[in-house]
Amino acid sequence: MGEFLLLRKLGSGGMGEVYLAQQVSLKREVALKVLREDLTADETARKRFAVEAEAAAKLTHTNIVQIYAFGPADGMSYMALEYVQGMNLRDYVAKKGPANARFAVKVMEQVAAALHHAAEAGIVHRDIKPDNILLTRKGEVKVADFGLARLRVDKPVNLTQTGVTMGTPLYMSPEQVEGKQLDPRSDLYSFGVTCYYMLAGQPPYRGETALAIAVQHIKGEPEPIEKVRPDLPPELCRIVQKLMAKDPDQRYQTGRQVSRDLQKLKGELAASAPEDEAAEKAARQAVPTTVPVEPARDSLLNRTFRVETMRRYVVWWFAATVLLGLLAGAGYGWYRRAPDLRPRPGDVPPPAPVTS
Repeated sequence: MGEFLLLRKLGSGGMGEVYLAQQVSLKREVALKVLREDLTADETARKRFAVEAEAAAKLTHTNIVQIYAFGPADGMSYMALEYVQGMNLRDYVAKKGPANARFAVKVMEQVAAALHHAAEAGIVHRDIKPDNILLTRKGEVKVADFGLARLRVDKPVNLTQTGVTMGTPLYMSPEQVEGKQLDPRSDLYSFGVTCYYMLAGQPPYRGETALAIAVQHIKGEPEPIEKVRPDLPPELCRIVQKLMAKDPDQRYQTGRQVSRDLQKLKGELAASAPEDEAAEKAARQAVPTTVPVEPARDSLLNRTFRVETMRRYVVWWFAATVLLGLLAGAGYGWYRRAPDLRPRPGDVPPPAPVTS
C-alpha cells in the first residue's frame, strides 16, 4: 500500500484494520491503520478518520502513540503509527492478574501525563479504556487510538448527532452517557474506571446490556476498591475514588493534579520498600519450599522458591543415585567374589592318597 509493505494483521476495530507494516523508504516497522473498505464512501467515517490523524499529529509526547503519515493510497485511507511492541493493559490483567501498587502507580503516572498533554492541546480522547493503554517491553506506557477524539477548534466538525454518545459503556463518564458537552475531566473519569479495572481485575460496573452498564455510571455506586483489595495503600484507593467522582467538579481537574498526588504516593512506597523487602525475606524463610507462594504477590519470589526447591531435589536425587550405585556395586562384588581356599582352624585335612 503505497510505500508500506504489509507484513501481518495486528487487529481490527469499528473503523479500520491495523497491520504491522514496513515503511520501505525509512526501513522501519509501523502500525498501519487502514479505514475499512466499506467505509471509504462514508463521508462521516472519512472525517472521523482524519480527525484521529489530526489529533495524533497535534500530540508529541513520550506517552502517546506517534503518527508518522496520513493519506490515501490505492483507493484506501491510511495512517502510519508508531508500532508498540508489548501488550495492552486489558491483556496484561488477563494474563498476570490485578496489578500491585507499585506497578499501578507507574502506569497511572504516565497515563496522567499523557492526558494532561492532550488536554493542554485542547483534545478530549473520549475512549480511555484498558485496550487503549499500551505497555511496552521497556516499561513505558502509551495512550493510543484517538478515533473518537474531539478537537477544540474555532469551527468544530460535527461528527455525531446531539445526544448520541460514543465510546465504551464500561468506561464512560456520566456526562458522556448523557450526551453532554465533554471536557478533559471526562477522560479522567474513564481513566479512574480503567485504574479500578487494573487493580480489581474487573470494571466497577457490569450488566447484561450496554444500557444497563451506562445507567450505573450515572446512578450506581461501585464496591470500594479498598474492600476488593485491602492490601492496597489507602492513598491509592483515594486517588482512584476521586478520579471516579460522578460530579466533574469533585474530580481531579487536571492530569497534573493526579500526577502530584501520585508523586507523593510514590515517595511513600519507596520509603516503605526496605520494610517490604524484609517482610518478603521473612516470608521466604518461614514458608516451606513445597508450598507455593501466592502468585499475585510477587512473581519474582515465586520463581526464587521454584528454583531453590528444584535445586534441592536435584542434589537429593544425585546423592541418592550415588549411594545406590555404591551399594549395588558392593553387592555385586560380594556375589562374584572368588572362593577362599585357605584352610581354617579346626578343618580336618583331607586323607592322604593310598599308594601301593
